[in-house]
Amino acid sequence: MNCSEIKNYVIDYVIEELDPDLQIQVNEHLAICEKCRSEVQQTELAIDGFKDATRFKPATDVYRKIAEQIEVPRSKRPRLLGMPRNLVYAFGAFVLGIVITRSVDNIILGVRGPSRIEVRQESPRRVPFSDTVEFYSVPAKNLARI
Repeated sequence: MNCSEIKNYVIDYVIEELDPDLQIQVNEHLAICEKCRSEVQQTELAIDGFKDATRFKPATDVYRKIAEQIEVPRSKRPRLLGMPRNLVYAFGAFVLGIVITRSVDNIILGVRGPSRIEVRQESPRRVPFSDTVEFYSVPAKNLARI
Protein backbone atom coordinates (compact mmCIF):
# COMPACT_ATOMS: atom_id res chain seq x y z
CA MET A 1 0.00 0.00 0.00
CA ASN A 2 1.09 3.54 -0.61
CA CYS A 3 0.47 6.70 1.42
CA SER A 4 -2.54 7.86 -0.62
CA GLU A 5 -4.33 4.54 -0.02
CA ILE A 6 -3.54 4.62 3.70
CA LYS A 7 -5.24 8.02 4.05
CA ASN A 8 -8.54 6.37 3.08
CA TYR A 9 -8.25 3.92 5.98
CA VAL A 10 -6.80 6.05 8.80
CA ILE A 11 -10.04 6.68 10.69
CA ASP A 12 -11.25 3.10 10.31
CA TYR A 13 -7.83 1.92 11.51
CA VAL A 14 -7.97 4.16 14.59
CA ILE A 15 -11.49 3.08 15.61
CA GLU A 16 -10.56 -0.54 14.78
CA GLU A 17 -13.18 -1.19 12.12
CA LEU A 18 -10.89 -2.44 9.35
CA ASP A 19 -11.00 -5.91 7.87
CA PRO A 20 -8.18 -8.08 9.23
CA ASP A 21 -6.44 -8.24 5.83
CA LEU A 22 -6.51 -4.46 5.41
CA GLN A 23 -5.35 -3.96 8.99
CA ILE A 24 -2.30 -6.13 8.31
CA GLN A 25 -1.49 -4.12 5.19
CA VAL A 26 -1.89 -0.82 7.05
CA ASN A 27 0.32 -2.07 9.90
CA GLU A 28 3.02 -3.10 7.42
CA HIS A 29 2.94 0.34 5.80
CA LEU A 30 2.99 2.16 9.16
CA ALA A 31 6.05 0.16 10.17
CA ILE A 32 8.05 1.69 7.30
CA CYS A 33 6.42 5.13 6.81
CA GLU A 34 7.02 7.77 9.47
CA LYS A 35 4.71 10.33 7.83
CA CYS A 36 1.65 8.03 7.89
CA ARG A 37 2.48 6.88 11.41
CA SER A 38 2.44 10.48 12.68
CA GLU A 39 -0.90 11.09 10.88
CA VAL A 40 -2.41 8.04 12.60
CA GLN A 41 -1.12 9.26 15.99
CA GLN A 42 -2.65 12.71 15.43
CA THR A 43 -5.98 11.13 14.47
CA GLU A 44 -5.86 8.93 17.60
CA LEU A 45 -5.29 12.00 19.77
CA ALA A 46 -8.21 13.86 18.16
CA ILE A 47 -10.61 10.93 18.57
CA ASP A 48 -9.47 10.27 22.17
CA GLY A 49 -10.26 13.90 22.99
CA PHE A 50 -13.88 13.36 22.00
CA LYS A 51 -14.27 10.07 23.87
CA ASP A 52 -14.05 11.74 27.27
CA ALA A 53 -16.19 14.75 26.38
CA THR A 54 -19.57 15.11 28.06
CA ARG A 55 -22.60 15.14 25.88
CA PHE A 56 -23.79 18.62 24.99
CA LYS A 57 -27.45 19.24 25.66
CA PRO A 58 -28.93 22.39 24.09
CA ALA A 59 -31.68 24.43 25.69
CA THR A 60 -35.22 23.14 25.20
CA ASP A 61 -36.39 26.12 23.15
CA VAL A 62 -33.66 25.41 20.56
CA TYR A 63 -35.56 22.33 19.39
CA ARG A 64 -38.79 24.32 19.16
CA LYS A 65 -37.13 27.07 17.11
CA ILE A 66 -35.61 24.54 14.73
CA ALA A 67 -38.96 22.76 14.34
CA GLU A 68 -40.68 26.07 13.53
CA GLN A 69 -38.14 26.86 10.84
CA ILE A 70 -38.28 23.39 9.32
CA GLU A 71 -42.05 23.02 9.43
CA VAL A 72 -43.71 24.16 6.24
CA PRO A 73 -47.28 25.28 6.79
CA ARG A 74 -49.65 22.84 5.14
CA SER A 75 -52.21 24.54 3.05
CA LYS A 76 -55.71 23.23 3.27
CA ARG A 77 -56.04 20.55 0.68
CA PRO A 78 -58.50 21.37 -2.05
CA ARG A 79 -61.76 19.48 -1.76
CA LEU A 80 -64.52 18.82 -4.19
CA LEU A 81 -67.94 17.70 -3.01
CA GLY A 82 -66.53 17.35 0.50
CA MET A 83 -63.98 14.73 -0.59
CA PRO A 84 -60.33 15.06 -1.57
CA ARG A 85 -60.05 16.30 -5.14
CA ASN A 86 -57.90 13.36 -6.29
CA LEU A 87 -60.51 10.87 -5.08
CA VAL A 88 -63.26 12.67 -6.99
CA TYR A 89 -61.13 12.67 -10.16
CA ALA A 90 -60.37 8.95 -9.78
CA PHE A 91 -64.03 8.11 -9.30
CA GLY A 92 -64.97 10.22 -12.34
CA ALA A 93 -62.37 8.44 -14.47
CA PHE A 94 -63.74 5.09 -13.30
CA VAL A 95 -67.32 6.01 -14.20
CA LEU A 96 -66.19 7.41 -17.56
CA GLY A 97 -64.37 4.12 -18.29
CA ILE A 98 -67.52 2.14 -17.55
CA VAL A 99 -69.63 4.41 -19.79
CA ILE A 100 -67.16 4.13 -22.67
CA THR A 101 -66.93 0.35 -22.30
CA ARG A 102 -70.70 -0.06 -22.27
CA SER A 103 -71.03 2.22 -25.31
CA VAL A 104 -68.48 0.22 -27.27
CA ASP A 105 -70.24 -3.01 -26.29
CA ASN A 106 -73.58 -1.64 -27.47
CA ILE A 107 -72.10 -0.54 -30.78
CA ILE A 108 -70.47 -3.91 -31.39
CA LEU A 109 -73.50 -5.92 -30.31
CA GLY A 110 -75.81 -3.62 -32.25
CA VAL A 111 -73.91 -4.30 -35.49
CA ARG A 112 -73.59 -8.06 -35.06
CA GLY A 113 -76.74 -8.69 -33.15
CA PRO A 114 -76.94 -10.62 -29.95
CA SER A 115 -75.29 -14.03 -29.99
CA ARG A 116 -77.46 -17.05 -29.40
CA ILE A 117 -76.49 -19.28 -26.55
CA GLU A 118 -77.81 -22.80 -26.55
CA VAL A 119 -77.68 -24.91 -23.42
CA ARG A 120 -78.04 -28.66 -23.68
CA GLN A 121 -77.78 -31.27 -21.03
CA GLU A 122 -76.29 -34.57 -22.09
CA SER A 123 -76.15 -37.80 -20.21
CA PRO A 124 -72.67 -38.83 -19.08
CA ARG A 125 -70.77 -40.96 -21.58
CA ARG A 126 -69.32 -44.33 -20.81
CA VAL A 127 -66.53 -43.90 -23.35
CA PRO A 128 -63.39 -42.32 -21.80
CA PHE A 129 -62.26 -39.02 -23.21
CA SER A 130 -58.95 -38.77 -25.03
CA ASP A 131 -57.38 -36.94 -22.11
CA THR A 132 -58.52 -39.55 -19.54
CA VAL A 133 -55.95 -41.89 -18.07
CA GLU A 134 -57.09 -45.28 -16.91
CA PHE A 135 -55.13 -47.39 -14.46
CA TYR A 136 -55.15 -51.16 -14.41
CA SER A 137 -53.80 -53.46 -11.77
CA VAL A 138 -51.55 -56.24 -13.02
CA PRO A 139 -50.69 -59.36 -11.07
CA ALA A 140 -47.08 -59.41 -9.88
CA LYS A 141 -46.18 -62.56 -11.87
CA ASN A 142 -46.73 -60.73 -15.16
CA LEU A 143 -44.28 -57.88 -14.36
CA ALA A 144 -40.95 -57.84 -16.18
CA ARG A 145 -37.87 -58.60 -14.14
CA ILE A 146 -35.29 -55.87 -13.93
